[in-house]
Amino acid sequence: MAQARGRIQFIAAVAALGAVVALAWVFFFARGPADRLGPPPPAPPPAPALLTVKSAAGTVWLSRGGTRVPLRPGEPLRESDAIETTDGSTLELAAGDRYQILLDGAARFGVKEIAAELSRFRLDEGLASAQVRKDSGSVLVIESSVDASVRTAGGRLMVAASDQRVAVGVTEGESQLGSGGQIVAVRAGQFSLAERGRSPSEPVELPRSLLLKVDWPGGGATNQRRVVIHGRASPGALVSIGGERVRTGPDGAFAHAVILAEGQQRIEAAARDVAGRRSTTESPPVILDTRAPDTEFDTRNLWGKQRPEATRDRQ
Repeated sequence: MAQARGRIQFIAAVAALGAVVALAWVFFFARGPADRLGPPPPAPPPAPALLTVKSAAGTVWLSRGGTRVPLRPGEPLRESDAIETTDGSTLELAAGDRYQILLDGAARFGVKEIAAELSRFRLDEGLASAQVRKDSGSVLVIESSVDASVRTAGGRLMVAASDQRVAVGVTEGESQLGSGGQIVAVRAGQFSLAERGRSPSEPVELPRSLLLKVDWPGGGATNQRRVVIHGRASPGALVSIGGERVRTGPDGAFAHAVILAEGQQRIEAAARDVAGRRSTTESPPVILDTRAPDTEFDTRNLWGKQRPEATRDRQ
C-alpha cells in the first residue's frame, strides 16, 4: 500500500510539473513579443525648439533678469527675454530650419514661449517678418499690445505693430489675425489690419504701392523750434519723421511735431508697409535762427484747399 501510495504521489507531482511547463510555454512562446513585454513605452516628447540670434546689425539690446546688454550673434534666447532695436538696425532669429524671424528698424519685441509645437512672441512696436516651414510642425504666434494676435502654421508673413493697431500681410501660405473676439484668415497676397479692441478688417489684396504724402513747411528761416508736420500714408504703414515714430489715424493721416536744431537742416520722413516696401521723402532746407524776428509758416493750404476767410482777408 505504501509503495502504491508513493507511485500515485510521484505521478501527481510529474503531472503538476508538466502543467506548469505547459503554462510557461503558452505564456512565453505562444504569445507574441508585445504580449510578453507589455505595452510599448510612450514616445518621448519632441525636443524643444532652440531659438538663437543668427545675425545682428546696428544697435540691438537684450533685457534679461533686470540687466540690459548688447545682443550678439549666436546668443540663445529664453522665455521672458525682451529685445529692443533702433532705427537702421536688423536682427535675424532662427529656430533651426523650423522658422525664422527678422526685425527691421526700430522695434520692441519679447519672447513669451519657445516650444517644439508652439512658440509665442510679443511685438509691441515695429516691423517683423517671419517664415515658418509648413512641414515643421511648428505654430508661430505674434501678439501685440492692442490685444490682437497673428498665428501661422506655415508660410511667409510680415507684421506691423503700433500702440493703435496691428497690420499683417501674407506673401506665402496662410495666417490668422484675431482681435475683438473675431478671427479672419489672411491668405497669400492679402492684407488685413485690426484697431485696438475692434474686429479685424476683411482681408483685401496687398496694396500695389506705398503712399507717403508730406506737406513740408516752406523752406527758409524761422525762429520757432517746434514745427508740426502734416501728411498721410497708406493705412497700417509705420511712419517716422526725423527718426521718431509717428502716430497715424485709421486712414493713415498724421500730424507730428518736430524740434528743429539751430542752423540749416533737412527733415526726412519714411514709411514701411507689410508688403516690405519703403518710401522716403525729404523737406526743403529749413533754417532755425532763434535771433530772427517771429516767423510763421503758412499752413493754410496744406491739403490744397484754402479757407474762405483767409482768401477774403487778402482781398
